[in-house]
Amino acid sequence: MRICIVGGGTAAACLVMALARALGSQNVDLVIVEPSDQLWRGRAYRMDRDEIVVNAPPTMMTLDPNDPEHAQRWLARHPGESGSSNPWTQESFPPRHVYGRYLEETLSQTLDSLTASGWRVEWLRQRVVSVALDGDKTLVDLEDGATVPCDYAVLCVGEPSGYDPYELAGHPSYISRPYPVASTLDTIHPSASVAVIGCGLTAVDAVLGLRAQRHQGRITLLSRDGILAAVRRPRQVGRPSLMTPETVRDRLERSSSSLRLSTVAALARAEALRAGATPRQIASEMSMADWGLSRVRRQLADRERIPDVDWLQVTTWALITTVHHWWPTLPPSDRQQFLRRYHRLWASFTSPMPAATAGTLVEMADSGQLQVLRGLEKVTPAKQGFRVTVQHHTVEADVVIAAATAPPAAHPATPHGLMDSLIRNGCGQQHPDGGVRVQPETGRLVDRNGRPQPSLLALGHLTSGTHYYMSGIPMLVWRSEAVAAAIATDASTSMASAPPGLLTP
Repeated sequence: MRICIVGGGTAAACLVMALARALGSQNVDLVIVEPSDQLWRGRAYRMDRDEIVVNAPPTMMTLDPNDPEHAQRWLARHPGESGSSNPWTQESFPPRHVYGRYLEETLSQTLDSLTASGWRVEWLRQRVVSVALDGDKTLVDLEDGATVPCDYAVLCVGEPSGYDPYELAGHPSYISRPYPVASTLDTIHPSASVAVIGCGLTAVDAVLGLRAQRHQGRITLLSRDGILAAVRRPRQVGRPSLMTPETVRDRLERSSSSLRLSTVAALARAEALRAGATPRQIASEMSMADWGLSRVRRQLADRERIPDVDWLQVTTWALITTVHHWWPTLPPSDRQQFLRRYHRLWASFTSPMPAATAGTLVEMADSGQLQVLRGLEKVTPAKQGFRVTVQHHTVEADVVIAAATAPPAAHPATPHGLMDSLIRNGCGQQHPDGGVRVQPETGRLVDRNGRPQPSLLALGHLTSGTHYYMSGIPMLVWRSEAVAAAIATDASTSMASAPPGLLTP
């Protein structure tokens, strides 16, 4: 059985681990097609400054869902790693590049073990230009003209570069990719005024990178709503009881129609109330009127008053663990309503920043160096630097850093060449909310006739639209399990039903 993985970033790493668990004893020819010089780290976990840390506890960053302490044990075995002498907890986090080494070493050991058991593994440093179906096979065409025929191809391409809503690409003082900050920000003059477009974790990392190189100039974070990444809460006891994967699946199976957004919101509210929230607390966290550093200060203060069971963590976890069930069933109008009303709040809660990072931002604001503005309208080049229009007034900046991700449906989820080939060859449909249509349960691409393709699957950013939240390690691990299970089940059925002599050893 030949499996071709297109892409070699973090999503691919999660998939390889899942395939190893699902197919470990089978005869597998694994081909990884990735043109860059490194596997598994993606852009976010490459070598960088120690100040740029992961933002989640070890149980949420493990590559093995059956072993929550897997990542924690790895870090404990590497006390010489920069920043890893401190324990990895809800409050203390290792640098991103250290987690990148965890990815590399874990995958290296796993592939060595699989090779020893009979797997054949090949890394092709090529770019994929086209994917097509040929009967029950998938053909992956490479830029050098070669074709990789395979029994299963899984598209794990990452988020594309080039999101440029203000058309600033090519300007010498415009930085389109902050990572790794050690190399992308080191050319900025210490006294330059810097505008960072975005308020999520990438924007926060850009600020931390500037601070690490002793930047003295003014820094302004800007977005439409000014909602910064939420402050991570202390570790608390409590798990969802009303809104769980089991209860949501049961509701969907018993219902003759899809879930509505109002039902999802009611379930989340009921979960929050059962976990101890008051209506006033819920309204406070859901209010868009509380924004910027004022919101960060409040959330830092709230950490001191959290009871044993934290309603916000319980409710957030309920939404994270069930979204891949209810999101695909929402009517298009409900999905659009969610994206307009809840998308930014969702991103802030599901990708929070460490409390120590929040404290650093407050300290920089108190010193007058950092400000957060909302109501971003446009960014235009000026004679020197840029002119940023925010709620009808102007902010001047010497440098602009793009640290915002494209909103859903802003562009195809992968470079046009591959997306176009999928659609042109009839083996894929573009989803109206971005990405390509996939069968939610298995990740199989849906062809132009609406049929799931057994030999062609996708994981990660390419499935945005069908799935909503695909950027976190837990979600990638969970979806990898589903993709690997689909391949394993299909392969097992094929092997059981095939006549003798048709399968090569």
